[in-house]
Amino acid sequence: MSAVFSQYIKIIGKGQKGSRSLTRDEAYTAMKMVLNEEVTGDQRGAFLMLLRTREETPDEVIGFLQACREMLHPEVAALPASIDIGCYAGKRRQLPWYLLSAACLAQAGIKVFLHGAHEPGSGRLYASLVLPALGLPLAGSASQAAEHLKGQHAAYLDLENILPPLNTIIKLREVFGLRSCANTLGRLLNPSAAPASVQGVFHTHLDHKHGKVNEAFGQFQSLCFRGDGGDPEVNSERETELFITRDGHTSTCILPASDGQWALKDKTMDVQTMLAFWRGEQSHRYAEQAVQATLTAYLTLLDNSTIAQAADKARQLWQQRDTQRLPFSA
Repeated sequence: MSAVFSQYIKIIGKGQKGSRSLTRDEAYTAMKMVLNEEVTGDQRGAFLMLLRTREETPDEVIGFLQACREMLHPEVAALPASIDIGCYAGKRRQLPWYLLSAACLAQAGIKVFLHGAHEPGSGRLYASLVLPALGLPLAGSASQAAEHLKGQHAAYLDLENILPPLNTIIKLREVFGLRSCANTLGRLLNPSAAPASVQGVFHTHLDHKHGKVNEAFGQFQSLCFRGDGGDPEVNSERETELFITRDGHTSTCILPASDGQWALKDKTMDVQTMLAFWRGEQSHRYAEQAVQATLTAYLTLLDNSTIAQAADKARQLWQQRDTQRLPFSA
């Protein structure tokens, strides 16, 4: 099988004049072979890094995504989620305040499915390291995630328990020193097949690419934006363009920047700060705008509403939160 796979390496690696992008079908077949471990380690590395040097096209990502979704266990795709949020970047400058936005949705009865991965040695603070302190234990299986969704209207399942071969590729960053398309695929995966999917990206133009990819999957509505550090969190110290895809068509709207001053980097990244802010015991300049703006973005997708309508509802949900309980407690 390794001889068969070499043709895909040749297609994308034959120099500036001789190479070309993969078609959707070629991308699907190539990724299926990678996930099924039908290639050598050298071939996998060469393939992923050749893609990395020129970036994947939307058609390639669509083909890769189709291969990934085919390998999902039916029990994962049957999870009763209303909104699917990928948590793959990890935070470096600020705490993951978007988790409090997700908690507001859960307390309002909206079933939130969170999933992600972590890269060894990255020094980032991942959602999986924070959620237990916020009252949401990490699920170890799809059945346990279903129980959490039923009891707490929220669940987190690591990619290791969703699609192990893709998680293995993400962990290769320690070997390559670079991220691969696996991080993009994790964000786009929507493993729970929720009707709404949220994706945060870091680099310029990736939001455009995600919109193009999302258009190929009309069964979902999707939101993509450039989030803080690449996570699904609005940093309204700057204007944020939301890419919303419904029924195979992407439109954009603008979340305006806040009028506040820029916030300094958190020195300690202590989850207790999040809990104190949730309880109303502590103010936090960055959190005050991030939680509201992120919740506004999520509600714009979920309610198919205007920015102004979503912002009003976001303020209501925040004011109505139960400050006497942990954010995700049952």
